[in-house]
Amino acid sequence: MENIKLVAIDMDGTLLNDNLYISNVNKLKIYEAIRKGVQIVLATGRTFKAAQHYAKELKLDIPIITYNGALIKDTITEEVVVESKLDLNIVKKIIALGEEYNVYTKVYVDDVLLVEVDNEEAKMFSINHRINYKAVGRLSENIIQYPYMVVFKDSIEKIEIIRSYIDKEVNGSISHTFSTPHSLEIMKLGVSKKNSLEFLAERLEIKSEEILAIGNSLNDYDMLCWAGVGVAMKNSDQSLLKKWNNISNFDNNQNGVGYILEKYLGL
Repeated sequence: MENIKLVAIDMDGTLLNDNLYISNVNKLKIYEAIRKGVQIVLATGRTFKAAQHYAKELKLDIPIITYNGALIKDTITEEVVVESKLDLNIVKKIIALGEEYNVYTKVYVDDVLLVEVDNEEAKMFSINHRINYKAVGRLSENIIQYPYMVVFKDSIEKIEIIRSYIDKEVNGSISHTFSTPHSLEIMKLGVSKKNSLEFLAERLEIKSEEILAIGNSLNDYDMLCWAGVGVAMKNSDQSLLKKWNNISNFDNNQNGVGYILEKYLGL
């Protein structure tokens, strides 16, 4: 499709393989796309610093969509383009509910991950996602900064309790989505990858039908719907596969992004 001018790519489970690297094939196809005049934007739930590392590796020079859209920041200058932070009082109430059920909770504040206790899970997540972390004790009592995003990770049953509370008690101030069925992500109302992609597209004077979006999770769904072409990875979560028809034959360990770019950009 010769009319594609912008490609939005999710990172974990999409651009990155299971070892959290960008394959050489994916890199080469992205470089080919750029030489053809197509712009590439990363759209991720990761922090800016974590995403910036990969953006620099790919030599990208347009802003990155991070925290599922809560922060758009310039890759080169690190200038904030758009940011949306959660209401601290509302967040504390939701976190307190999670604490009642002993739900594992992560709070993202200015490229730092806040957790309750320093354990192996926090250490490994910090290493794999290139983010500094800090154990602060009881989160509902010790958060003093407005976060970009809060993630609750636990059983589907516990996650549903929190999601139901949000829908009933704080509906109208919180957006929520899922990276997996066990991982609920909350942001300020109106925050999504789709909305941030739409903002960037308007800034670049690119129409939705001129955009290709690639993802693998429910937090990519709205972005896939809005783009002129949306493609889900073969390894996508079942919750996304049930809702989406245009599915790649390749997964994130098979250079899926590269094959998608080749197909839709005529590389």
